[in-house]
Amino acid sequence: MQNINFEYNQQYKAQNKVKLNTEKLKDFFKNLGVAVALIIALLFVIRSFVFTVGEREQVVITQFDEIVRVIVDDIDEPSIKELKSNPRFANIKIQEGKGLFFKIPFIQSVRRFTNQILTFDTSAEEVFTKDKKTILLDNFAQWKIVNPVSFMVNIGGSRETAHLRIDEFLYSKMREEIGKIDAHVLIADKDYVMNMLENVEDYINEQVEPMGIKIYDIRIKRTEFPDATKPSIYEQMRSERQAVATEYRAVGEKQARTIRSEAERNATIIEAQAYEEAQKLMGEGDAEALRIYAEAYNVDPEFYEFWKTLQTYKSVIDDDTTIIISSDSPFAKYIFGK
Repeated sequence: MQNINFEYNQQYKAQNKVKLNTEKLKDFFKNLGVAVALIIALLFVIRSFVFTVGEREQVVITQFDEIVRVIVDDIDEPSIKELKSNPRFANIKIQEGKGLFFKIPFIQSVRRFTNQILTFDTSAEEVFTKDKKTILLDNFAQWKIVNPVSFMVNIGGSRETAHLRIDEFLYSKMREEIGKIDAHVLIADKDYVMNMLENVEDYINEQVEPMGIKIYDIRIKRTEFPDATKPSIYEQMRSERQAVATEYRAVGEKQARTIRSEAERNATIIEAQAYEEAQKLMGEGDAEALRIYAEAYNVDPEFYEFWKTLQTYKSVIDDDTTIIISSDSPFAKYIFGK
């Protein structure tokens, strides 16, 4: 009987111990839940008082949908300086920097905008050149939000709206500029196209400056003829190239004729001058020979006569020559030894 009571007491104590541990565990988790809730509430309160600005961000703070403060990268940016001088935004506080900032909880809201350069890839559209050709043009533009206040006020802070406005101004100006040139200039003349794109960029910047946007670069990604018009355009281009080649050949032939004519004229002049010089030299030589002959004759007339006769024999008589002549002829006196 005593053993039974002892076992019963042991079981009762064990049950009480488990019940006690369970109640302690419940109290622990209850207290932990309260602590976590307090921590979350504290973090929420702290978060409602502070906010951070990242390296790639610009921030606009609004109070009841009215802009009261802006945090930018550079307060010396020209558009930010203009913001200071605009009476419409005179009450806006402008700050520069990154990191932790304070705000009034619950009544002030933070709106974030990137400070990175963004790329807008336009859809391809058809444009018309001066020589009535249709070109499929595909562009892209790189832009940046330089004034988040103007960007938010004028276009609602929407990138999609910004892209629509850039696309509108871009193709409007591109159509105007491309309409002034022929298709081959657009396709082949890179220097002209670069100058044209710079003009387009300046024009768009004038238009989007009130929106707080700045265009940094515009490039033509692709230029090609629409598939439906390619055969006729290629045939027209081939005809034009053939016409140009024919013109070049005609000009070349004309220049060749001019060069040949000039060369022949110069050759005739040179030949005439050479002939004149040769006749002059021959005349001078003959005169000198006559002078020498005259001097020789005056020194020894008989020897001169003998020498002249021998020269005549040499030029007239050879091995096959037969001469019939009178023995008393002066020409034969040296032959017969007279």
